[in-house]
Amino acid sequence: MKRYAFCPVCGAPFDRSRGASAGHGLLTCDACGFEFWQNSKPAVGAVVVRAIGGKPHVLFTRRGIQPHKGMWDLPGGYLDNGEHPEHGLLRELAEELGTTAVNPRLLAVDIDEYHRDDVAEEARFVLSLYYRCDIPPGAVLSPADDVAEAAWFPLSALPDDIAFPSIRRLLAALQKAAQAGERDASASG
Repeated sequence: MKRYAFCPVCGAPFDRSRGASAGHGLLTCDACGFEFWQNSKPAVGAVVVRAIGGKPHVLFTRRGIQPHKGMWDLPGGYLDNGEHPEHGLLRELAEELGTTAVNPRLLAVDIDEYHRDDVAEEARFVLSLYYRCDIPPGAVLSPADDVAEAAWFPLSALPDDIAFPSIRRLLAALQKAAQAGERDASASG
């Protein structure tokens, strides 16, 4: 995993014997005093659930880029600097599928860790905000940008090759809630 070596302001080398490199505080440039904040990278994901044949289905996208190229993911991606998460959700759905989100509601927040050589150690965490939302009825999905395809999977039979642990945890919780709802409905009926 790469590590930041030089100050982005003045170019002086970071002293890794103290500060964040020693496990505490920020990376701080000894030459100019710049404090290099590297927080979890914020991202958004759309959890779109639709009844198909009377059963709940979840919209997935197949990743067209690394990491996890070819695996299934939820529509979404990184927020732009200063972007509100709901605006990022709308932008990502437009870029990746040519559609928009309707009635987005924050559903869950989770963290993933990127173990890649091209991501600096200080920026390896991704803070994902998952929104439950709908897409317009009859929307034609047009995979583009970093998405190779889109498909609906039954909530009860999700694909095995889901890209990120946070998505697997989120969908396991949705499956559990759906099963509890089915038990409640059959008990009252």
